[in-house]
Amino acid sequence: MIAECPATFNGVDTRVLSVPGDGAAVVLLHGYADSADTWRAVLACLGEQGRRAVAVDLPGFGRAGPRDPGPLLPQFDAFVDSLLEETGPALLVGNSLGAATAVRAADRRPQLVRGLVAIDDPVNARHWLARLARYGDIPARVWQEVARVPVPSRVLQWVAARALRQVLYGPGATSDPEVLAYWTQLLASGSELAHLGRYALQYARETTAGHQGVCVSCPTVVVHGAKDRIIPVHASRRLHRQIPGSELVILPRSGHCPQLDDPETVARLVVGLEGVR
Repeated sequence: MIAECPATFNGVDTRVLSVPGDGAAVVLLHGYADSADTWRAVLACLGEQGRRAVAVDLPGFGRAGPRDPGPLLPQFDAFVDSLLEETGPALLVGNSLGAATAVRAADRRPQLVRGLVAIDDPVNARHWLARLARYGDIPARVWQEVARVPVPSRVLQWVAARALRQVLYGPGATSDPEVLAYWTQLLASGSELAHLGRYALQYARETTAGHQGVCVSCPTVVVHGAKDRIIPVHASRRLHRQIPGSELVILPRSGHCPQLDDPETVARLVVGLEGVR
């Protein structure tokens, strides 16, 4: 049974999904614009194995409170530090933006991270889309004009509904209607698209250096979906090289969110961390 309750970390009100159990807490961090709900299937798997686990909405996403103006990375870092201080030494698991945030936390707070699973981490990506995103700052007035483009909501939702399954899931996977409904609603207006686009590019620019100089000493598994249409596998291969002793796992039929299309394997990799020394 997955419980849901409010919580506050580093002054940000948020929501926590959790399952009770034994052992070090498993802390699950979602990707950009996603929410804790993306981890429900993994939480269920961990709960069946008697493992204590929590998933949270990161600042500005899901039902969490808004972020402050200014740089994004320090806000995510401070939020996760506060979360880890409450959960105690934890196994830290993240997807996409959550993976990059987890890597930074393992580097910064080694005493609070007993193990790390980084899934489809984006910041080492060097393909054309990543280079374009980091090319330069787009003035606020441009985003304001984008928000005013008169595209009917029904058209945006129609396009989103057909594209999202291909972006989030690997081929042949059964998609969750509630997940697709969440994302379709999120992309229902030009103003929402402009908002998400603006801060996605800001995050890309703030992470231009990738994980250069990272030092992670805990047991680590770097995971990537081979069918990811957003971030190429080379980003995770590079992260694997940057963390000596880490294990690299390529999931041949998973997309950008393996926690959605292969939650059993993700849960197995998490539990397996405690057997690594």
